[in-house]
Order: sequence, then structure tokens, then C-alpha cells
Amino acid sequence: MVWDELNHRVKEKQPTSAQHMLEFLQDLIGAPKANTSQFNITEGGSVYFCPWSLGQSECHNIEFDNQGDRIVTVSGTDYQAEVKSHQWFGATIRLCPLYSWRTKAEKPQSDTTGTCYLSVKNFTKFVEYAPCRLSNTMDCKHMISLMILSLSLLLSLSRFQDGKVVLGGPGSFFWQGQVISAAKEEIIKAYYPGYFMQSVEGQTQTRQAQIKYDDSYHGKTFLSRNSITPVIPLLSKHMGSYFGYTVSTADINNDGMSDLLVGAPMYMTRGSDGRLEEVGRVYLYLQRGPLDLEPTLNLTGTQVFGRFGSTIAPLGDLNLDGYNDLAISCPFGGEDQQGLVLIYNGFAGGLRNTPSQVIAGQWASGTVPASFGFSLRGAKDQDMNGYPDLIVGAFGVDKAILYRSRPIVNTSASLTVYPTMINPEEKVCHVNLSFCLSANGKYLPDNLGFLVEVQLDHLKHMQKGGVKRALFVDSQQAMLQRSVRVRSGERVCHETKIYLRVSEFRDKLSSIYISLNFSLDPQAAFDSHGLRPILNYKTTELIEQKAQILLDCGEDNICVPDLKLAVHGDRKEVYLGDDNLLTLTFNARNEGEGGAYEAELYVLLPPEADYSGIARNNEVRLTCSYEAENQTRYLSCDLGNPMKSGTSLWAGLRFTVPRLKDTRKTVQFELQIRSKNENNSHSEVVPYKLEVVVQADVILQGVSRPDKVFFPPPNWKVSKTPQEEQDIGPVIQHVYELVNKGPSGISHTVLQLSCPLSVQGQGLLYPLEMSTEGPLNCTTNHSINYLQLKVSSQLLACLWMYDKVMTKCVPSLQVVTPLVWNKQDSQYSVPLWIIILAILAGLLLLALLIYVLYKLGFFKRSLPYGTAMEKAQLKPQAASEA
Repeated sequence: MVWDELNHRVKEKQPTSAQHMLEFLQDLIGAPKANTSQFNITEGGSVYFCPWSLGQSECHNIEFDNQGDRIVTVSGTDYQAEVKSHQWFGATIRLCPLYSWRTKAEKPQSDTTGTCYLSVKNFTKFVEYAPCRLSNTMDCKHMISLMILSLSLLLSLSRFQDGKVVLGGPGSFFWQGQVISAAKEEIIKAYYPGYFMQSVEGQTQTRQAQIKYDDSYHGKTFLSRNSITPVIPLLSKHMGSYFGYTVSTADINNDGMSDLLVGAPMYMTRGSDGRLEEVGRVYLYLQRGPLDLEPTLNLTGTQVFGRFGSTIAPLGDLNLDGYNDLAISCPFGGEDQQGLVLIYNGFAGGLRNTPSQVIAGQWASGTVPASFGFSLRGAKDQDMNGYPDLIVGAFGVDKAILYRSRPIVNTSASLTVYPTMINPEEKVCHVNLSFCLSANGKYLPDNLGFLVEVQLDHLKHMQKGGVKRALFVDSQQAMLQRSVRVRSGERVCHETKIYLRVSEFRDKLSSIYISLNFSLDPQAAFDSHGLRPILNYKTTELIEQKAQILLDCGEDNICVPDLKLAVHGDRKEVYLGDDNLLTLTFNARNEGEGGAYEAELYVLLPPEADYSGIARNNEVRLTCSYEAENQTRYLSCDLGNPMKSGTSLWAGLRFTVPRLKDTRKTVQFELQIRSKNENNSHSEVVPYKLEVVVQADVILQGVSRPDKVFFPPPNWKVSKTPQEEQDIGPVIQHVYELVNKGPSGISHTVLQLSCPLSVQGQGLLYPLEMSTEGPLNCTTNHSINYLQLKVSSQLLACLWMYDKVMTKCVPSLQVVTPLVWNKQDSQYSVPLWIIILAILAGLLLLALLIYVLYKLGFFKRSLPYGTAMEKAQLKPQAASEA
């Protein structure tokens, strides 16, 4: 329900009056902390009459009591018998709940007994009734009102209306509680100004019970017709929930019997963290027979410390559907604790469990909470527009607000689409569309304005790029807006056309949704009461229809594909440390009876792989897109729209797998054909696994510098106390290099070096120094340079590859340094005569050889062409050749 707002602010007319307004009765507003003209009384409280006519917001004070505290003379001594200051007169528009009376002259303090005022003859006469004021035996303290001037409201549970006044005293008899009842006519007849009336004719009251009933706070209960004996004891199982803080009755389900609502504003429930939270609750009891109450519904508040259920007010039939509605306050709810009032609608089953409207206060919580909704009153048509209104009190800001009910419009709408099956093969794909509106209701203006909006593909997820599949013919847009005028009780229709954009979209399978949304024109004219109508909260304001695209799928227009996928790769292994080029060739087939619409090859990539492109030797032209969602990366390739029955496609995709880790033994691609068909839309997932393999080409090589050593060196002498490396012998440097040509790395590799340090017990090599390059750690089982010689060169050097992945055995390597021994001078040298004799013998042997050759003619000159005969034989030949 939507309301129009008027408000009264008593403080503007009476600057010293109401600090808090708690409750009002139709045009009466209580100001329990208002200052009055009573002599020597502070914040005695007052009641104001506030007419709610349009344009009038002036409130007038009603003087129920214009006297100050009364003085009583006892044994010649005057003493103050009453305490009217801070008595909260007007707290309930019924009584002064904190009115105090001194029951004994010798007592310095006063007892809070409460008192009640009744108006007679349209506020021209006022009657006071305070049955506990002079009672010493009843001890009825803290008298509050249950039913003053409204007993028939509660007794309507039994369909009794006898005009009795019933008072509740929860503090009586050590807080056992007490109920006192008397007829209104007897109170008026017995009243005399200045006379302290203790009881009236026919007055009845409950008596003190056993001690076990102490602190039971009796005084809020329901009574039979002829006695005040409790007949319906309603108990709450939730300690401290203030069950019964507020009570109200109304015929919610329109069965002719009043139903009961009980508020428990401090009811607690457990929140999401398991802790108890105070949210409040309202209990509904439907009356199935005389005084037969059936618990039907529990409404639980949602605002922590909001005090849901502090006030309950019957509103009458707000939407004129034949069932009474209800307002429940949550005075400290809302984001800024501005207060909330929730409207619940009745129906045949009782009360609906969700509010049809939530009214929020306009004032955020300050030093004093606004307490919007602390008091409520409804069920009266203040502006006479045919609908009941609601009055809300906000005592923290000294305001009472009138919410006027606006006229309710019952609207029905229809949307028609023809044809509902569109053939995309037709050149002109027009669809007829029409919508109709009708409106009716009570006390409505003659003409109602509506805003109508029709959208195409409104609820569909658009394809990439957001292209609408259908447009209106006249506007070339996907939305149509119209302003429509409807006379109350009539029906208005409009027609238009839409067309299908066949070549510009992919989604041919799903229906085209058409939605109609309508609302009342907010700029429409006011009615005769200055109000704009509103739609019934039950109105369905969104209507949808759909049109299907005709598919090549038989008479039922349902395509059922049968998708098959086969995958082959050009390798089965991938190597750690390599880029690992991979080509996956796939065969996609549709062996079903219908086409696969928006068919795509879906490739889920492992985290180690990257997509690099489409193989060039494809039989078909493939279009693929590479996408990532969170940590998932996938490839989507278009296979046709539709991929017709009998289709068989071969194509290849290229990938790299560079980010391999030694923690995984395999990497896996997953491939699947997916379509948008409703039935059998996917193929089976085909995995393609690759084994993770380590492949390393490790080479160990070494060299000796110098490549040959002559020993002993010239002029070398053995030193008994060597100081430098030359004193030991010639220097030998061995360089070893370990090379990994990959692609995989190696790790945990050990290079063992063995050197022949001695031969037959005699020292051969002296380890002088070890030098390394690279991330390695070298150790030895023999002391290095244990004589601490001065080093000028290196004995051993190692070049090392970095650690990476694996352990691998490398063939052994021998680096050999040949050792050539030089002979020293000996005492056994060859005599000189032997040397001379050897030279002479050699010369003699040479002479003898020359002589022999001479004799044999070796030294004679020979002609180049032989004999003269030979020359003659050669001449003709030479001549002929010439």
C-alpha cells in the first residue's frame, strides 16, 4: 500500500507541550510529557484534539483535568495527597499510568496507583475513576489500562459488547497482578467532583492468590462475559520476550469472528554467528469458534533491537479485497534507527507472511530515537475517499503523521504474438504483436494513464556483441514505449510488428522472449481528493511471451544431435626444459538426426600449455578464440551453426608445452564438442595425455696442460725443504668440463676425480690447488698443498654446469699427461778413440761403396734418346707427328 502523508506537530502550537507522543485515538493525540496550566505541576501530560482535514493541522488541548495536586486534611494537618507531575497523562488516551497517591498521612512517599479519566457527552464532561487510590487491602499499584472505552474490542472474541471499563494493575499483590471491572454508566452515576470514589455499584476484581503467583504480572488477559476470571491463559515459552506487551483483535480471514494478535517486541533468536539477537515477534491466533484460538502464524522481525511488534493496529480493508489488513511497528528499525511500519494483508488463510509495504520514518535517530511507529491507529477513512487511513506517532520528534490510502487500481494485461514459429528461410520474417490493458476499481478517476514498455529478447543472455535478434518494424529498435489512456472499466489494445534479423545472430535455437511491462503514469492527474491511484500490490506487472525459430529438425522442431570426437597428436612425450611443439588433429562428427546449433570444439588447456595457432593444412576454415576465466584457460572453435547431421570435419590445432615441472608425470588436454541444443548437446570428453620425460645430453670433457711433461727438468735438483711449486717439480694443470646440451636439466650430479699421487710407494703428483666455476661444492680425501708451498699456478680446475632437474650417469673420462724421462750424465761415458775409430770406419766404408759403383758404370753419362739407330727410328715418327 502506498500512502500520501500529512502530519501534525504539537510542539509548534504549544512550545512547552509534548516531549513524547505515545498513542492517539483517531483525532486524539496524547502528549504524556506536556506541560499544562495546572498549578505547580511539571509535565503532567495532556491530550490534544487534532482534525485531519486537508490544509488544517492545528491541534487543541482538551482539559480533562485542570487542577493541581489536591491537599487533604487529616487530624488538623494538611498534606499533599496526589503527585500529578510526571504522571504520563495521555500515555494511552485512557489514563495516567504513573499517577501517585499517598495512602497514609504518615508515609513520606507516594504509591503509584494510576488513575483513569472518561469523557462524557463529546468531551463536555470528564469523570475520574481510580479504584486503587484509597484501597489499603487491594494494594493495587501501577494500575494500567487494558480496555477503557474499548472493552468491546477484546470481548468481541466472544461477541459481547457491554460497555464496561476494565483496568489492569500488574503491580498488585506483590506483582501478582489484578484486573478490576466496572460498568461505564455506574462510574458516571457515582462520580462527584472532589469526592474520592473508591468503588462503584457492580464493580468486580480479582483477589490475591497464593504466594506462588507472585511476580506473575497478571493484568493482561482475556475475560468471560459475566466475570473477570481468566479463561484464555496464553503463555510464551520465551523468557523475557515481553509476550503480551501489545494485544490487538481484528477479523483477518473474514469469517465473522475476531482474531487475536499478540506482540513480543523483545523476542530473541539466534543470528548467523550463533548469538542471541533481539528482533521481536508477533503471534496470530485465528478464532475457530467462541474463545477457540488456534495459533496460526508467527511473524518474526528482521531488525536487531528494532522492537518489532511494539504496536499492532488493525487497518481495515486497505485494498478492498474483502479482508482486513494490519500494521505492525518496528520503532527502532531501519538503517538509521528511524523506525519502520510494516503493512501485512489479510486473506482467507489468515495473514500473509511478507509485508506488502514498509513505511520508513523520515527522521534518523538522534539523542532521542524518533521512535516512528511507537503508536499506530487505523481503520478510519479520514479524508473520505473510500479507503481507510493510517496514523503513525513518532514521539522522539513530537510528530503524528497521517498516511492517506490512495485509490487501488486492479489491472489486467495480455500480450499476444503471432505466429509463434518463425521460418528464417522466408525473406520477410514479420511477427504480429498486440497487447491489451484493462483497469477497474472503486473511487477511481474516469481516465487512468499507463506507461507501457515492450522489450524483445529481454530475459535472454545476448550473444557476444549484444546483437538483438528481433526489432520493431517501425522504430528499428528492440524496445517499444507507449503512453496509454484507459477508462475505468474498459479495455484498450494496441498492435505492432517485429521482424527477425536472420543473418546477424548466432542463437537460432532458443526462443525469442518478448516482455510487456506496465505501470501507472506518475504524471497522471490527481483524483478529487488530491491523490494519485496506485496498482494493486497483487498485480502482475511483467508479462512474457515467446516465439521460436523454425529449425530443420522435423515436425517437432526438436534437434537431437549425436556428436562424436576423435583426437590424434604428433607426439606422446614432452621434455622438461623444452618448448615441446604439439599438433593435435581432431575429427568432429554429427551422427544424429538433427543439427547441432552453435556447435563448438571446447579445448581445456593444462596450465603448462599455450595455444599457438591453427594448423595450415586444415580441410576446413576454422575460427577459434582463446579465453581465460579465473584459472581456467580454454580454446573455443566454431564448428557450424548448425553443424548439420552427417557432418565430418578434420582440423588441426598447434600448441606449445613450455612450463613443465618435475612434480607432474603427465599433462592432459581435454576436448569436447558442445552445442546449445536442449537434448544430447555435448559429446563425450576426450582426454589427450602426454608423458613428461627427462632428456639430457651430458658430455664430460677434459684437457691436460701441458699435454706432455719432461722429467726431470733441466738443472733441477731435489730440495729437501721445498718452498715453491718449482721445488717439487713441473706443474700439471687438468681442466674438466661438464656440459648439458639439454633440453632437460640435471641435478644431484657428482663428479669424481682420481689422480695417481704415487707409484710403487714413491710420490708422483703433489696436489697443489683446486679451482671451481659454477654452483658446485668440491671435497677431497687427500690434503691439498699440505706443505703450504707458494702457489703461482693451478693444479686442478673444474667447470661445472648448474643444477636443475635430474640425476644422470655420465661415462668415465681419462685425461692422460705423458711423462718423458730425461737421462742424466753418467760416469760410464764412451772413450774418445772409440769415437774416432768409428768415424774412420765409416769413411772407409763410404769410399769402398763409391768404387764399386764406379766399376759398375753408375757414374757414366747416358744419351737422352739412346743410340743412333734409335734416333733414326724416331725421326720419321717425329716428322709425321709434326
